[in-house]
Amino acid sequence: MIKRLLRSAVYAMPGTQALWVRLNDAAGRGEPVRFSGWGMTTKTSPPWADDADALAKEFMAVNAEVTGRVASGALRLSQFNSVQDKARQLRELMWRHYLVFWSARYASRTVAASEINLTECGVCDGLTAYFAMSAAAGTGSYKAFLYDAWQAMTGDRLLDSEQSLAGQYAYLSLDNTRRNLAPFAGAATFVKGFVPDSFADCTPSTIAWLHIDLNAARPTEAALRVLFDRVLPGGVILFDDYGWPHWHDTKVAIDRFLGDKRGLLLPMPTGQAMFFKH
Repeated sequence: MIKRLLRSAVYAMPGTQALWVRLNDAAGRGEPVRFSGWGMTTKTSPPWADDADALAKEFMAVNAEVTGRVASGALRLSQFNSVQDKARQLRELMWRHYLVFWSARYASRTVAASEINLTECGVCDGLTAYFAMSAAAGTGSYKAFLYDAWQAMTGDRLLDSEQSLAGQYAYLSLDNTRRNLAPFAGAATFVKGFVPDSFADCTPSTIAWLHIDLNAARPTEAALRVLFDRVLPGGVILFDDYGWPHWHDTKVAIDRFLGDKRGLLLPMPTGQAMFFKH
């Protein structure tokens, strides 16, 4: 109460707002950092703190399961082969994975559909799919359609500014991803090939949750052109590459496509962005 009255008095005096901000910043410097990783550092409590709600507790259980499976070798993260401390890497990815889990649970509960369809473009080792399918499993029946080339990126699908990515991801293996996602074998459909060509092989008629993590502008926009109209009202499109400066061309492509679409885009400090479709 005293702080609120003092703030009101200070803000009524010309030229004092900036001083108040600096004083607050100085007072907060003693607060411990409660999360740091994947492009963000914050002193605020994460959702999975001691007083976590039911959803955050479910997420924590899945995160512990993933960490345990990585430690035992049951879940092999080839994209982190060079990382010695994989448990630390997973801790630093927690906010990113929480948003995957939260958005998949939200979409699964919100859309009006007899069966929930998840779709991911850019599956890699299946790490984010693991969190998304775990979230959907908590709401009832669902299916997951998982698209990836599981081979090196090719220059003909990249902008001039992205040509340094040609040849990347050659280490990926569909067999490894299948093994990683073995607990969800009955619900997952794996579609190998480059987006959007692979959509000709299999696509769901409706989508509740769409995750796009293709690391390139052209495939991202192509995926949106094919799949956007299949996303049901109340559904979520989660972009992984939206806020990172080195994926700026992808952000431009996303903004251009969504400019006249019904819905709202929420950029996140993790570099992700969620589009809530109306």
